[in-house]
Amino acid sequence: MPKKFFTVSKRTDIIQKIPSLITLSLSYEEMDILSAVNKVASRDVFASFSVPSFKKSLVDGFAVHCEDTRGASNGNPIPLKLVGETHIGDFPSTHLANDGAVFTPTGGVVVDGADAVVMFEYTEMRGNEIFVMKEVSKGENVLPVGDDIQKDSIILEKGDFITPEKIAGIRSFGIKKVFVFKPVKVGIFATGDELCDEGELEKGKVYDSNSYALAAEVIKDGFIANRYGIVKDDKEKIISTLKTALNENDVVLMSGGTSKGSFDFTVEAIDLLGKPGVVFHGMHLSPGKPTVFGVIDGKLIVGLSGNPLASFLVYRSVVRNIIFQKMGIKLKRKIVFAEITENIPSRKGREEFIIGKFSLDNGKNFVAPIFSESAFVSPLLFGDGIITIPLMSEGLKKGEKVMFELW
Repeated sequence: MPKKFFTVSKRTDIIQKIPSLITLSLSYEEMDILSAVNKVASRDVFASFSVPSFKKSLVDGFAVHCEDTRGASNGNPIPLKLVGETHIGDFPSTHLANDGAVFTPTGGVVVDGADAVVMFEYTEMRGNEIFVMKEVSKGENVLPVGDDIQKDSIILEKGDFITPEKIAGIRSFGIKKVFVFKPVKVGIFATGDELCDEGELEKGKVYDSNSYALAAEVIKDGFIANRYGIVKDDKEKIISTLKTALNENDVVLMSGGTSKGSFDFTVEAIDLLGKPGVVFHGMHLSPGKPTVFGVIDGKLIVGLSGNPLASFLVYRSVVRNIIFQKMGIKLKRKIVFAEITENIPSRKGREEFIIGKFSLDNGKNFVAPIFSESAFVSPLLFGDGIITIPLMSEGLKKGEKVMFELW
């Protein structure tokens, strides 16, 4: 008979302990920034200069000495000599003398000697003179050197995903290549005599969705997903597939075969293949209680429930966290605060995930819980994210505000 559950553990304890037991052979390569999209920076990148690198005008107007505008108003226009103009992209050598002004467009260089810019609307030109009709203070309408980014500051941090936003920033410094981690390889297979991959669905059979959903999540995280198909409920076949997957990957995910049924060989297979073997079997989490976490020769093996909702949520909330933590990747969650539209009961002593449907009504956020069994697929099709019910909570009440994590 299969082993019973080990001591059921908290999700947070598992996430904290597993990284210290595994090794990931992290290597890196230099890539063109567009090829590096959705990959992870393997080293810090620093600003090679300040941004802006020159004093920049925030308006169309005239660069001046602020002291030359003291007392200026509509009733007391102050004349200044127009001594030149700047153009976008030029860096003029002019040094502004007292009682002078230089026309400066938005984004243009504020010449040396000037410490403010008078908006064009508050001036009047007469020949080679301008009349200033509004006093300006020091620094007014001027963006100082380094006000956006200081030289030598970090602009791309190790562990950052390289997104279009990051590319916009680093390209501003002329950078065309970055160093990134080579993707972690994740082997995936599904177990179960009831599973099929294609063809007409026979009675009593179901199509394998778990390995596809897991592969999609792995790819979305910037890793390489290697699928090994469906393995029947046969101990030797499970061991053989697990061996192959371990040899070819950094992490292995297997779905199905984690509960206490007579055909569930996951725990036995992991323990037979190496040390320390199974380190956790069972979580205070619903869905996903029977999940198995094993380590063989420093490689992580996770036995996920055969129920689609459970395997998907455990990957998102536990497995991803473990890999990210080991790699030093920053996990960014998309969180909104929303009112729940109905009561959500829960059993004290377990953490629970409920899929929700998000809506916006009259400027207020709402989330409707989608109640389901862990074997259901519909919440993944129609939900927008996850409501988390804490371990010691007895549920949530209608109208209560919750943190809703979007997919």
